Amino acid sequence: MILEILMRTFILFSALAIAIPGHAALAQTPGTEGRPIQGRSPAPPPAGPLVDLVQAGVDAYNKGDMSYFERAFADDILWIDEDGHELTSKMFALFFINRQMTATPKRKMSVHNVATGTWGDTAWAAFAYTIDDGVNKRTGMNSTLFRKSGNDWKIVLIHGSINAFAIPH
Repeated sequence: MILEILMRTFILFSALAIAIPGHAALAQTPGTEGRPIQGRSPAPPPAGPLVDLVQAGVDAYNKGDMSYFERAFADDILWIDEDGHELTSKMFALFFINRQMTATPKRKMSVHNVATGTWGDTAWAAFAYTIDDGVNKRTGMNSTLFRKSGNDWKIVLIHGSINAFAIPH
């Protein structure tokens, strides 16, 4: 019950946190006629294992494959939403992703504008996403930080933002 209230609060604050800066940004972009600006020049996604990791995560999400996330999430993962809520362990992150993947109606994620980078045993990926359940379509941006663990990349930080209008709460 408490987790459900926290999740609803999380979603509400997420929408608010994204809508306010996004609305101001549109007003400050002359000549765009209200069209969104992506913030970087269009280019094909970079090839490599991080792009493959992002797609593997999307595929696992769409299939409801919890075992993928059990392997991919570091024990000390931190998942931060738009308004500062923090999921501070693998257990909470797994609970959160499981709630999303088992929601009714079923949600499907797609990504585009993938950008990646590496620094030794640390790497990052950023991408735009759409989550569509056939009734509601949510778009946003995600940033993910990875740490090398043996031959695998573990997710240590996720920050996602939703492009949505502000709503009273």
